[in-house]
Amino acid sequence: MATAVGQRMSVEEFERAYIGKRAELWRGEVREYMPAGARHGEIAMSIGAEVRAFVRQYGLGKTYAAETGFVLRTPAGESVLAPDAAFIRKERLPEGELAKGFSRVVPDLVVEVVSPDDSCNKVREKVGEWLAGGVQVVWVVDPERRVVEVWQPPHELTQVLTETDTLRGEPVLPGFELPVRVIFE
Repeated sequence: MATAVGQRMSVEEFERAYIGKRAELWRGEVREYMPAGARHGEIAMSIGAEVRAFVRQYGLGKTYAAETGFVLRTPAGESVLAPDAAFIRKERLPEGELAKGFSRVVPDLVVEVVSPDDSCNKVREKVGEWLAGGVQVVWVVDPERRVVEVWQPPHELTQVLTETDTLRGEPVLPGFELPVRVIFE
């Protein structure tokens, strides 16, 4: 769970002071948080590895691990958020290597794994920020309920998948299929 530290910063100030630390910038407000638990990390790695293998196999773009900071600009302000996994399509990536620091390229796909202490409202709020910032699809993986929620703009829950369902990558990863039960194994 993130704790607001009461400090307000620009993206640039936050990047200088907090890169490499466990914090996010939420509309200008710094929020620090504790490391994730083992089960959280296991699930994030599971789904992230599946996405990465698919993306690499077909040369679709780049994938990013937990704690990668992405700059989002919304009407409500600037944020730097770190998903549990992310994907950016090849055609949206700049030539060469990304600049040092946080990514100014917004992901096409974001994966958020719900922690035991995350409230439903906090998760929905973060999903809304991702979508408002330009993310095309957000997968919310809930280990307690053993479901995956699929969210798309403007702020719509389009699917709730159980362990008997298959998670599909459309529209950002056409052809990607993953049985939901595999995520929780």
